[in-house]
Amino acid sequence: MSWWRTHAGALVGVAGGVGVLSVIQLQNFLLFHSLVELVSILIAAVVFLITWNAREELDRSFLVILGVSYLFVGGVDLLHVLTYKGMGVFPGTGPNLPTQLWVLGRYLEAGSLLAAGTVGLVRGDRDALEWTGNTLCALVMGYAAVVALGLGSIFVVDWFPQMYVEGSGLTRVKVASEYVVIALFSASLGLLYGQRETFNRRLFQFLAGSILLTMGAELAFTFYVDVYGISNAVGHFLKLASFYLIYLSVVKMGIKEPQKTLYRALAKREAEARKFKKAADYSGHAVLITDRDGTIQYVNSAWEAITGYSAAKARGRNPRLLNSGEHDEAFYDELWSTILAGDVWEGEIVNERQDGDRYVIHQTIAPIFGEDETIQNFVAIHGDITDQKVYQRQLESDLHQSVTQLQVLARVLRHNIRNEVNVIAGNAEMIQELSDDTNDIAPMAGRIVDASDHLLAQADKQREIVQFLSAPSTTTILELSAVVDDIVSQLEQQYPRADITIDITADLVLRTLPELEQAIVEVVENAIVHTEHGTPAVTISARSRDRAVEIRVEDNGPGIPAAERQVIAGDAEIDALLHSNGMGLWLVDHIVTEAGGTIRFEDAQSRGTIVTLRLPRNGTLSDGRDSSTPIATTQ
Repeated sequence: MSWWRTHAGALVGVAGGVGVLSVIQLQNFLLFHSLVELVSILIAAVVFLITWNAREELDRSFLVILGVSYLFVGGVDLLHVLTYKGMGVFPGTGPNLPTQLWVLGRYLEAGSLLAAGTVGLVRGDRDALEWTGNTLCALVMGYAAVVALGLGSIFVVDWFPQMYVEGSGLTRVKVASEYVVIALFSASLGLLYGQRETFNRRLFQFLAGSILLTMGAELAFTFYVDVYGISNAVGHFLKLASFYLIYLSVVKMGIKEPQKTLYRALAKREAEARKFKKAADYSGHAVLITDRDGTIQYVNSAWEAITGYSAAKARGRNPRLLNSGEHDEAFYDELWSTILAGDVWEGEIVNERQDGDRYVIHQTIAPIFGEDETIQNFVAIHGDITDQKVYQRQLESDLHQSVTQLQVLARVLRHNIRNEVNVIAGNAEMIQELSDDTNDIAPMAGRIVDASDHLLAQADKQREIVQFLSAPSTTTILELSAVVDDIVSQLEQQYPRADITIDITADLVLRTLPELEQAIVEVVENAIVHTEHGTPAVTISARSRDRAVEIRVEDNGPGIPAAERQVIAGDAEIDALLHSNGMGLWLVDHIVTEAGGTIRFEDAQSRGTIVTLRLPRNGTLSDGRDSSTPIATTQ
């Protein structure tokens, strides 16, 4: 119902026009014929002009070919009108000439529709022709050649068949030609129907309706005998309606509707852009978008606040306006090579605000790809971390100062403790030498000497721990077999009664902390010194397990006390170590943990303990840092 209301005025106008033409046709057929044909020719000219000027907006080859063809169809129809019986423009010509021109025009129209449908079927909607100047020129020249050949066959060499005989009416060739034209229109309708899913529904209806009306007109033109007859009039009414639908197809559905769609798409994009701007402004991060060459296209309010530049001043310029001179050309070359390769760049940059103040940002730059998978833009998102960097430098300064103070304090304490313990040990030895066997003084003095030696050993262990804690962690490549061989050689000299066995392949290497050597020494030495009875037997073995290396140290000693295992496992306070011999094992655990590994204790089958150190082969530290140089499991 709403459609009828919307088009009521147009329908009334069409009905009125048809009524006026009907009256004119009854009174003066020549005037009727001229009016109908001139309106059709005018529509053909308008269709061509609009198509020609809007060819870049038309996304269909079908409409472009159709629009160009109607320039020549209208030209032939104009000659048809001028040569029509009674017009007097071409004296001495009979009704055969306008009929020949009519048939030529219809062949041209039907062939154009068939060609347009064929191109649409072959090329497809996603592979439309690009209508450049050369392409359009070739199309126009092709039509001009066809029309020139047709007109030449009529006016010059008289090869065109006779279509009308005065007094007899239409020739068989004329009637046959009309049926051939109808067949061509039917084929074009079939091609159009096969592509209906790619057309706008209303556009398809207009084109199909135009073809059907033209087929009806051609059928009417097979019946008349008198060129002023009723069948001829019906055919012209149908032709006029057909041309009007072509006009609606090209102008209304081919141009106006796509423009409306374009406007709606633009409005939608504008709304999405507003949403993006609002989201970018509320994100809390500075956002900058450039084209492929680095020209700034968009910045949000956070970027303006950080840099001091307004969006108006930034647009059209290069991000180099923030260059502080802190970074060299190699830095920016690496950045650009990364993002131009389609990868994301992330890092810290020192920039300069509009007022000259420097600031530090953590920035992520990512490429934006177009539909053709090429880079169209770059988007940079960053946050101001200047205050964080200042705080970080302060922390590093404080940490360095604390470490320095700790090292000085440790040296002072260790020096004082050594001096005092040496005094105690020296006096205890003198008492032991001067005492006789008749009292308990000598054994007590001996215990003082042993305790003094233990305190000195603990002081040395404390020095190693302080050095490890204060030194930066770096990785190195260790040939495990060679490292263990050196350790065993040293320990065999220090503990000649110990029996140490090595079971490690010569090609086993790993990247880890160099302090791992100290950790192995601590574990093996701990096993030797705690074996009070019999010969200390220690076996050191190592195997590659998946992406890790497991180092096993098995002894025949009394086992590691539960208190020390609990401290290492985190089940007891570290203060317990002050009352045990576990300081060395605590150092082992700290080294292994820092190297990204784990330590495990097991009881041996008969007697003793198995300590297993499991470490990553490729040096992933406990804080997640990884070595940049990969290393194989074997050399």
